[in-house]
Amino acid sequence: MMDERQFWDSTPSLRYVFDYARAKQVAPWATLFVVLARISVAMPPHVVTPSLVSSEYGSLNVFVGILGPSGMGKGLTTGVARSLVPDIRKAMTAQPASGEGIPAMFTTRKNQDEGDRQVQVVVCANCRALLDIPEIAVLGGNSKRQGSILIPMLTSAWSGEDLGCFTKNEANRYTVPRYGYRLSLITGVQPSNLGMILDEAGTGLPQRFLFAPVTDLEAPEEPPQMPPGSIFPFDVSVLPADMMVSALDTLYQAGSRYDMMDHGETSYPLTVMEYPQITYAEARRVRADTLHGKVSDPLDAHRLGLKTKVAALLAMLDHPNDPLKVRERDWTLADYVCEKSAQFRAEAIQQAEEIKRTLKAEAIALDDDARAEADKRKAERVKNTVLNYLDKHDPDRKGIVGWRISNAARSTDRKGGYVYRILEELRDEGKLDSAGNSDSRSATWSRCDQPPVLVS
Repeated sequence: MMDERQFWDSTPSLRYVFDYARAKQVAPWATLFVVLARISVAMPPHVVTPSLVSSEYGSLNVFVGILGPSGMGKGLTTGVARSLVPDIRKAMTAQPASGEGIPAMFTTRKNQDEGDRQVQVVVCANCRALLDIPEIAVLGGNSKRQGSILIPMLTSAWSGEDLGCFTKNEANRYTVPRYGYRLSLITGVQPSNLGMILDEAGTGLPQRFLFAPVTDLEAPEEPPQMPPGSIFPFDVSVLPADMMVSALDTLYQAGSRYDMMDHGETSYPLTVMEYPQITYAEARRVRADTLHGKVSDPLDAHRLGLKTKVAALLAMLDHPNDPLKVRERDWTLADYVCEKSAQFRAEAIQQAEEIKRTLKAEAIALDDDARAEADKRKAERVKNTVLNYLDKHDPDRKGIVGWRISNAARSTDRKGGYVYRILEELRDEGKLDSAGNSDSRSATWSRCDQPPVLVS
């Protein structure tokens, strides 16, 4: 079983990421995940993973959630990762305001001559985007708008599916075909806001994330020296080149690769990454378990797809001279990455539950305090009512039966019965005397602390 030290020491690139993060005083795991997301964005969209459990090829799109309170260093972490992978091939960086806005990142329309007239045609404006969202609350707020399709659009993007929706206005109707775009996402997730992702478990959103903390509890007090060597910055030129713009435009105008001439085999060929046999064996086993109803943690429902992406990105990072071939070691390392991500997610869920319990306890305490203060104020009002009533109606201090006093104080004791407790408290305070029946209702009560003030 691999441990964390073995993981970071397993390849020169991982060792460099770890040492570089420590030297820059940021969290190594979060740095690594952002590095993988940036490499993903740089990879052309026609590079795909094999069809392990479906008829479609897989996407390399990656979502990263950096866990930690606001101001703890998410921006610093992404900045350090940017210095390790500075070139993402002019990818658009933006925050999604709506689901409809995501397809608009990739496609637009332009005028084109068609005989003696001009027509508008769909073209690819940009084939890659990195969504960098400082706080998950921004994503959560946008997704809660009435009619929002932001979350379904993101889950489709992670899987590399067709993007777009039908609108009445054709000018605003944009669709982005499968294999024609690359999109990855990085966001900060505060434990108190983790529910904004977990609440979308039904749509599969949290299952698609790599999670890592913004903290590094074992970091030394004094940062170590920068690691030597020239492994980084990562050279994206080792990755396959983008398809020609004309080929992307043809794909976008066709709407799908299947609808292209010869299904795109000539005009838009895909590059399928190579995986070891253990990958296919695991995919068959996972599929069999699913068919047999052997479901483990629902939050790990997309574990195989996540692992497939991570293995590919580690291969690109670890052996750039052969970036399209995933080796068994890459698959093993990807398994450990997914294990750590699940561990970080579980720890964040525990923190979120602790925060929720603390807030609930504080709310209950505040409610109890408010109730006690209300009771105190009510008791004072009833006491004043009782004393004023006795001053006015029993100046000779012969006593008035308890039930009459209760009736007189009905305006401040609408439910009744409360006055009897107040009579006893006033007696304990030395302000009233009682005589006769021991029952407060039937006893007679009179002032004893001071003579009444008579008004002439």
